[in-house]
Amino acid sequence: MEKMNEIRVRFAPSPTGFLHVGGARTAIFNWLFARNQNGKFLLRIEDTDPERSKSELSEQIIRSMDWLGMAPDEPIVYQALNIKRHKEVAYDLLKTGNAYFAFETAEELDEQRKQAQKNKVNFKYNRASLKLDEDTINKYLSEGKPYAIRFKVPEGVTEFNDIVHGKTSFNNSDVDDFVILRSDGSPVYMIAVVVDDHDMNITHIIRGDDHLSNTPKQILLYKAMGWEVPEFAHLPMILDEEKKKLSKRRSPVGVEDYNYKGYLPEAMFNFLTLLGFSPPLSSQERGPGGEVAAPEKIEIVSKDDLIKMFTFTRVNKSSSVFDMKKLNWINSEYIRSTNIQNILKIAKESKYLEENGIDLAIFPDKYTASVIELMKERLNTINDLCDFAGYFFIEPENFDEKGLVKYWSPELKPVFEEFSEVLRRIDTWKAAEIEEKLRFYAENKQIKAAQLIHILRLSVTGRTVSPGIFEVIEVIGKDSTIRRIYNFLQKN
Repeated sequence: MEKMNEIRVRFAPSPTGFLHVGGARTAIFNWLFARNQNGKFLLRIEDTDPERSKSELSEQIIRSMDWLGMAPDEPIVYQALNIKRHKEVAYDLLKTGNAYFAFETAEELDEQRKQAQKNKVNFKYNRASLKLDEDTINKYLSEGKPYAIRFKVPEGVTEFNDIVHGKTSFNNSDVDDFVILRSDGSPVYMIAVVVDDHDMNITHIIRGDDHLSNTPKQILLYKAMGWEVPEFAHLPMILDEEKKKLSKRRSPVGVEDYNYKGYLPEAMFNFLTLLGFSPPLSSQERGPGGEVAAPEKIEIVSKDDLIKMFTFTRVNKSSSVFDMKKLNWINSEYIRSTNIQNILKIAKESKYLEENGIDLAIFPDKYTASVIELMKERLNTINDLCDFAGYFFIEPENFDEKGLVKYWSPELKPVFEEFSEVLRRIDTWKAAEIEEKLRFYAENKQIKAAQLIHILRLSVTGRTVSPGIFEVIEVIGKDSTIRRIYNFLQKN
């Protein structure tokens, strides 16, 4: 068989749940490797489990992949469409003596497992069906006795050079004669994945460490069929901040969760890549005295740069930690550097904002863009436009209680009412003009400007913290500002 020259990789999720961030990281590494090597990145939906596989979950996986910007280079492969081919290969292995009929019932196998447990040993199939003579096998088949097909594991050792972990070996004596075709005639994962990878001409299988134990079985299947064995790379696990396996009980683990929470796809891609990949350090620069500064760790890296620098020599062997603070920082950096119009587009599509009563469609784009421009440096996520800047879109009905206690008093009310009239008479509604009027008024009243500033902020935003209040009310506009102050005075 000719050696395949083109690099071809695949991401092969099962549509039994949402796209997990761990799966997304695996897809990213496949995608980056393919792009770096001028190869092909393929997507296969492993939907052979009819009870657990759901079409809507397939669509969700594809949607998440599109969001991250990883469209496959060829049409998506659906494994369920290849079942006939999987069965053919199982029977080919039977014909060549690499597999055999196994007639044990589920009850008989359960009894063997219980006996192994009783003897405190690991269960291993006893190969009883392999010892049957041909006449007995033909008799069972003619009687229609149900059977599975098991692969006959040869003696010896299975070795391979894992691209991440290096030389890896398994004693074949530790590998059970595994089922490749169930008694109901359906192929199992182990053979389906090997047949599909072969037929798709996959050259490199890049996946999580949890698949490492499957690798010797799959290599044995490749060899039994006389097929070229692809290269393997097994990626370390991603742990949560408690150094435990990521769990949706403790934190969001679905890619769509982070889309909903207001993270940018470019930031998510960047962050997930750093979970196991270490970019080279920045180039050293000389200081004014000729000294060489220590190189800095690069953490904001564009897709194009990640493609150029991606290599498995920089992939870690140990597990990575999903650090939310780091994700928030990376996302905030991307928000700061992203075009206002792009952020506006994402914000207008935000389900979170919509669910919290903010309908950006009713506001002019120019207004929302001004809000984003003012808030940009303070946003960790797009959702912060709701959580920390919702007052731009919904006039406050309630006011921070601690702020009222600290900054408001009956004595200040007539002063603030009079100042609102000063605001009404301002013709040029600009932050500098408004600030000048406030400070001049405070000086004439012999009060501190801060007293008015604090209560102006509280009345207009309902909060004690915001960007510069003069810039805020310039964006909000004169009419809305006056209306808000009137509403505040009526309630307090």
